[in-house]
Order: sequence, then C-alpha cells, then structure tokens
Amino acid sequence: MAFVRVPGNDAPEGAEEHWLEGRGGVKVRVVSAPSIGVARGSVIVAPGRTEFIEKYFEVMRELQARGFAVFCIDWRGQGLSGREVENGLKGHFASFDDPVNDLSTALKLLSAKLPRPHIGLAHSMGGAILLRALQTRRVELDAAAFTAPMWGIAGLNEVAKKYARFMTSLGAGGQFAPSVETKWKRENFKKNPVTHDRERHARCQGLIAEEPRLALAGPTIGWVAAAADATEGFLQPGAMAHVRIPILVATAAEEQLVDNAAQVQVIEQLPDAQHITIAGAKHEILMETDDLRAQFWAAFDELAERVAPARV
Repeated sequence: MAFVRVPGNDAPEGAEEHWLEGRGGVKVRVVSAPSIGVARGSVIVAPGRTEFIEKYFEVMRELQARGFAVFCIDWRGQGLSGREVENGLKGHFASFDDPVNDLSTALKLLSAKLPRPHIGLAHSMGGAILLRALQTRRVELDAAAFTAPMWGIAGLNEVAKKYARFMTSLGAGGQFAPSVETKWKRENFKKNPVTHDRERHARCQGLIAEEPRLALAGPTIGWVAAAADATEGFLQPGAMAHVRIPILVATAAEEQLVDNAAQVQVIEQLPDAQHITIAGAKHEILMETDDLRAQFWAAFDELAERVAPARV
C-alpha cells in the first residue's frame, strides 16, 4: 500500500487505494475503507485545497467507528494525483467541473464498496466542489456537512476576478496568481491560520516532509478564475432550488481564508440547512483542538441520525 506514513497517523482499517483516469488523462487517487461492523451508510470526504488523503486518516477512522464506510479523494492537481501543469507545486484547475466529474466517476466505480445512504463531508475548497456536484446533479447524496466551505474567498475582489479571467483568456492560466507562495516551506505553528492544535498541525507538516510530492504552493491564475466562476454560480437566483437534502454548515469564527458572509448567502438559498458557528475555531475545524472538534461532531451526528439511524 502506497500510503504516506508518520507515527500516530494509522490508516483506516481495511483502507484500499484506487486510481482512475480523468479528463486530459489525469490520474486521480482515491481511497475507500469499510465500516467497522454493519454499515449505517457511507461518508464521502472531500478535502480542501492543498490537502490530501493521509491528512484525513483520523477523521476517516472516527467515521468508521460511527458505523460508516468511508471514501476520500486526492483532487487532481494535489496530493499524489496527477497534475495538469508542469510545476507540481501549482494548485491548478481549468474548471471546477473537472474535479466534480472525477468525484462522480470515482463514486460510480466504487459504488459496491460504498453502501447508501451517502453523506458528504466537505472542507473548504472541497465544499465548493461538492456543492457544485449537487448543484449540477452529478453526485447524489442523502445529506451533506460542510466545514468552512469555500463559497467565497476572503479578499478576492471584482478587480482580481476580472484580471484572472482576462489573463486566463490570454493563455496565462497556468501561471502562479500574483502575490502567492511559489514554494512550499514548513509552516510555523504560531503564525498558522488554520488550527490551534499543535499536534495535528505538526502531523500534517510531517506528512509533507515525509513525501514532498504532497506539497502544494499557491494557486494559479486559472484556478482563481475557475474558483470565481464556481462561487459566483452559487449565488445566482434559483441556483440551489433542487438541493433539498439535509445540510449542515459549520463556520469557523476565527476564519482568515474563506468568506464567511458568502456562506450565509448560500445557506439562505438552501431549504433544509442548519448553520453553526464554532467560536474560537480557525479554518480547519476538523483539525482543531478536541473541544472545538467535538462541537462539530455533535452536530454531524444529529445530521447523520436523520438519514442513517444508529445501529441498535
């Protein structure tokens, strides 16, 4: 098994790695693992930008213990999946429809390993991809939970969006966006914008140090244009009209990366959504301290009980 290993980050029990080929011949890596005992259903884990399967091993084990089979994906352009641009440190999508299609294909291929009901669990950029999948009906879920979803990007104004679209139209979409990191370097815990949990932060940094191919720097101009297109699409009148499944949205009160106001705008369009704000949490709610994570898990368990009642 080709999983990246660091102490204290055991793979989910029975985890299997799978590969599929997406648009443009890009190889996409996914993992599935069975429930522990009789399955209540499956949870589809959709990571954020720069993230990778191994970072979610703890979350996946927690879901298995709740009685769920689990699935996770390395989006094209990150993790150990293939890249569309020569420099593997560039975070790049030509369109958010590409990872949506990769996800749809993977779930069809692995349907025998992923019993229903299906609950989505999406973080940050994964929240944009999963909402786009629901919006366009390319993935059918029975419920979905979103942590700090990227339904808008902090600081991305209209001028920046116009610039990104213009440069992409000129063929410069594969260049790094202005003023982003072009190298990966180990992140200083004290200055990090994502978690108060020193141990979980160190584990993630250690995984990247162990396997440099997991490293990702800033996004490309094309990614910015694609992200603008996707997130603006969520706010169009009627965009969420048929997304009628139960949804949980957890907002981080100490958010620095995504636009919390955009989350409220999308939630207002969703007919069956619960919105919680976790006081004291930074962006990566699932990688936060135990007390902050527990607030999310309590809400997730209530959501899951609606569509996948606990085993007696």
